[in-house]
Amino acid sequence: MPVSLHFCVVKNEIMIRTVYYLLCAGVLLFSTACTHYYYAPNTLQTPFLQKRGDMRVSAGYIAGDEFQGLELHAVLSPVRYGAVMVNYLDVRNSGNNFSSNNDWGKGQLIEIGLGGYYPATDKLSLSLFAGWGGGSVLNAYDQDARADLRFQRRFLQPGLAVQGRWVRFGAALRLNQLQYVRGDINYAIGEPHITTITRIEQQSPHFVPESAFTLGVGTRPFWVNMTLNTNHKADRTDLGFAEATFGIALFCELDYFWREQTSGAASKSE
Repeated sequence: MPVSLHFCVVKNEIMIRTVYYLLCAGVLLFSTACTHYYYAPNTLQTPFLQKRGDMRVSAGYIAGDEFQGLELHAVLSPVRYGAVMVNYLDVRNSGNNFSSNNDWGKGQLIEIGLGGYYPATDKLSLSLFAGWGGGSVLNAYDQDARADLRFQRRFLQPGLAVQGRWVRFGAALRLNQLQYVRGDINYAIGEPHITTITRIEQQSPHFVPESAFTLGVGTRPFWVNMTLNTNHKADRTDLGFAEATFGIALFCELDYFWREQTSGAASKSE
């Protein structure tokens, strides 16, 4: 078999297996256990940035074990090799796995990051972001008891993105310092929730390493991205932290439109 043909076969097998594992992970996240969570990883952005003026936005669906919600992302390169990113997350429990209508949970997060990128080739972009954000997790239990936790998160995130004509791939590592800054707790929530929240507060701040793998299909300027986000904190179960989330989003390269108009106007003037 020629070397080039063998490479194409191996590349296709890797892509097929990656899609399979991502889809399987998404299915497994919809389990029917009944759990209250106090933290879950949002999707790690892996933007493909090449030059000043690059702007990407996305809106998507994210899900974990018993919860699901909305994500919004944006990243802009206002200067060469520099970029700013914004992330927003809003999730709620799936609605049918809890014991009563008074038993539910929801969470929100908004954060901003500043960083740099390096276009290693016309198909490979490396990036490093540092950022800060804050959010809240509200859980309700039977007997109208509630626990409202507020947190702040600082992070450092190296990543890479590879983009071809029809397929894109991204990978990132996020190192978080998670600080719970305030809690409003009704101790009628009972056990084991009291013990879990006490452990969260006593051990705060928490070091939470996370990783993400993204596979996207489409073509400029629109892509559909599938991302598996994994929480690698060893004692995440004891703290009520979700192990993983799976996101699917519509991704748009906004700069494509005004650059197309500029190039079209230049062609007409010639």
